Amino acid sequence: MLNSSAYARIGVKLMVQGICVDKNNSLVYFRLSLMMFLQFAIWGAWAVLIAGHMQNLKFTGKEISYVFGTTAIGAMISPLIAGWIADRFMPAQVFTAFSHFFGGILLIVAWKQTSFPAMFLAICVYAVLYMPTIALTNAISFHHMGDSEKFGNIRVWGALGWIAVNWVMSLYLRFWEVRVPEQSHIGDCLLAAAVVSILMGFYCLSLPNTPPAKEAKNPYAFLDAISLTKNRNFAVLLIISFIVAIELPFYYNLTFLFLTEQQHGIGLPASTANWAMSLGQIAEVLIMILLLPSIRKLGMRTTIFLGILAWPVRYAIFAIGQPVWLVIASQSLHGLCYAFFFVGGMIAVERLSPVDIRSSAQSLLVFATNGIGMLVGHFVSGRVHEFFKLEDGGHTWAKIFLVPIAVTVIASIAFILMFSEKRYQEDSAAIQQTTDATT
Repeated sequence: MLNSSAYARIGVKLMVQGICVDKNNSLVYFRLSLMMFLQFAIWGAWAVLIAGHMQNLKFTGKEISYVFGTTAIGAMISPLIAGWIADRFMPAQVFTAFSHFFGGILLIVAWKQTSFPAMFLAICVYAVLYMPTIALTNAISFHHMGDSEKFGNIRVWGALGWIAVNWVMSLYLRFWEVRVPEQSHIGDCLLAAAVVSILMGFYCLSLPNTPPAKEAKNPYAFLDAISLTKNRNFAVLLIISFIVAIELPFYYNLTFLFLTEQQHGIGLPASTANWAMSLGQIAEVLIMILLLPSIRKLGMRTTIFLGILAWPVRYAIFAIGQPVWLVIASQSLHGLCYAFFFVGGMIAVERLSPVDIRSSAQSLLVFATNGIGMLVGHFVSGRVHEFFKLEDGGHTWAKIFLVPIAVTVIASIAFILMFSEKRYQEDSAAIQQTTDATT
C-alpha cells in the first residue's frame, strides 16, 4: 500500500538483473534492507487481520472504517512531523526509533481494548507516530546508500516483509484454528505488530547516523506543485487518482471480512483469508517486471487505464462470489492495479514535472491519494458496509461491491477520454530536454 517512483523504475531492474551492490557497501545495503523489511512487516502484521478482530468485538461498519481511517489521518499529518520535527531537532534514526518504541506500546494498549473509543484513540495516536517513519526510512536509505538509483533494491524488501509476516500470522492462526477452534486469536495481530515495532526501535538505534538537515524545509512544500494542474494531463491524473483512492478501502477494509464471513461471504478460515490477501503483494513484486515494457509498447495512457480496469474486474469476481478458487486468485489483480495505476502514475508525474519540483509533485499525489482520497474512502466504505448489513449479521456483498465497481468504471472511462497520450509524450519530451540543458 506508500512508495516512490524510484521503486517503480528500479524494481524492474531488481527483478531482471538481481541485486547488485558494491562490495564495500554490501553491509550498508543489508542493514538498510533489513530496516525496510521490519518497517513494513509491522504494518503488514495488523493491517489485514484487525478487521476481523474488530468484527469479533462487535464494532459497527462505521466504527471499523473510522479505525482504518486513522492511517489516512497519519498520512496527512506525516509531512508536518517528518518534514519539520525530525528534520530540525534530531537525527532521523533516533526519531524513527522513538516512534517505533512508543508505537509498540500503543499497539499493546490497542490489543487490550474491547471498546471502540479506546481502540480508535490508541490506533489513531499510533498512526500519527508510524506514518512519518515511512518517509524517514526512505530518507535514511537515500542518505547512506550512495547511489539513489539502487533505492528499489532496498525498497522491495518492504513488500517482502509484508508478505513474510502475513504468512507467519497465517501459520499462527492455523495452529489455533486446529487446536482451539472455538477461540479466536486474530486479535494477536496487534501484539505481533507491537513485538516487531519494539524490535525495529532497537534496530534503528544501531543504524548509521542520519543528522537533521541544516535548514528545515517547509513540510507542506508539495502545495507548490499545485501550479502543475495547469497541465491538463497532470490535472486529470491527480483527480482520477483521488477518485480511485476512494474505492481502495473497499478492498483494504472489507475483503478480509468478505472472505471470512460464514453467512453470505466466502466462509474461509482466518488463516486462509490472510494468506489469500498476501497474493496481492506477491503479484505486486512480480508485475513490476511488466510495467516499463507496457509503458513503452502500449503507452502511459493505456497502461494506467488497464491498471484502473483491473479493480472493477476484481470487484465483479467478488460480487459473483464463485468459484472460491477464482475469488482467491483474483487477489493477485491487486498487483496489476497497484503497479500499472499507482506506480505508473508516479512515473507519469515525474515526467510531467520540472526537476526542481518533482519531489513536491510526488508528495502532492500521495497526499491526494493516501491522505484525502483514502480518508473519504474509509468513511464511504464504512457506511456502505453498514447499510447493507442483514438481520442475521451477514451482508449483501454483491451490492456492497457494486459501489467500487461503479466508481472505478467511471474513473477508467473518464481517464481514457481526457488523458492525451500524444500531449503527454510531447510534454514529457520537452521537460526532459529542459532538464538535460540545465544539468
